[in-house]
Amino acid sequence: MPRGVKIERPPPAESVEPLQASTVVILHPGSTSMWLGRATDHLPQSIPHVIAWRKPPQCTADLPDQSLLVRDGLDHPDSETQKELALSVIEQAIWSRKTSPGSRKHQTTVSQVSAFNAKVDAELHHGDESSIKWTDTSSEPPFIVGEPALYIHPNEPYTLHWPVKGGHLNLHSGAGGSLTAVCADLETLWAYAIQTALTIPLRDLGYYRAVLVVPDSFDKNHIKEMMNILLCKLGFSSAIIHQESVSSVFGCGLSAACVVDVGDEKTSICCVEDGLVIPSSRLWLQYGGRDITRSFYWLLRRVSFPYKECDINNRLDVLLLHELKETFCHLSQDIVGGQVHEFQVHRPFDTPRSYQLKIGDEAIEAPMVCAEHSLA
Repeated sequence: MPRGVKIERPPPAESVEPLQASTVVILHPGSTSMWLGRATDHLPQSIPHVIAWRKPPQCTADLPDQSLLVRDGLDHPDSETQKELALSVIEQAIWSRKTSPGSRKHQTTVSQVSAFNAKVDAELHHGDESSIKWTDTSSEPPFIVGEPALYIHPNEPYTLHWPVKGGHLNLHSGAGGSLTAVCADLETLWAYAIQTALTIPLRDLGYYRAVLVVPDSFDKNHIKEMMNILLCKLGFSSAIIHQESVSSVFGCGLSAACVVDVGDEKTSICCVEDGLVIPSSRLWLQYGGRDITRSFYWLLRRVSFPYKECDINNRLDVLLLHELKETFCHLSQDIVGGQVHEFQVHRPFDTPRSYQLKIGDEAIEAPMVCAEHSLA
């Protein structure tokens, strides 16, 4: 190197603070539930994605309760015939499939199951206080969020709003159905969830980053509004969007897969390769877990469901049916039908009751509805 030549070295790069996973908040809003958590959490937390607004005294309009299992067309005479035809196809499919040892599945007759359930009476548990209580609204809060909203007494002046329905924002012509109103619901819901489930004060969100997980087919204008909520309303320092299918594939450590997402009101199917959704592979079906619950209840009534007072127009009974579906329904050919189970019915200010319930092939027939098209 020649003398007198001075070498200028570049100044050292400013140290960049590494991203802390504990400061990354993941939000996954759905039609019925919302999942959220920090990136370091092993499992997400879940809250019902619903908000109840107190109606003004002069307001007399009532919105239909979307938490119920009521659906147009189910009471049509032709509907029962279609259900019976679909059920016969499902029964044939169950019989044609073999169990793990290679034998045919033994089918339990409807008459046997019905004869047992018809003789079941409720067993009262006196002295056992029910853990379910109506939500206290004596302070007249302007809104109630999450699970407490589901347990508001029907006579209280509150209306339930579900911001997401069928994988899209729940826009409608009724009260609270405008885009502005739905976004206000989302802001209030997410703020409540972050403060209660994650115990993060809203004033500290400037130190956090957000990951928003959305369905594969979502309106871009609605995504823009949701990002505005995260960045401008809630005050996250930054945010990024991920699609459900891509997130699930990467979460499993795969680079390519066919993703089947069965939600509460919709089922989506698509293929993912190298982090991209193949557009031509997308399939969107307008039925999901709620239809399985509805079909399971229809099947239980065929076998003399012992809880005779069950009403799909009662929100608490609907929650009970969802619980029964999640507890008993399956798709395993190896589980023998005709087993006797027990479930309890809790109501506010009422004596808890327990019932015995014999279930045959109804537990496997209800979820097979999504494969053979919904009974509804």
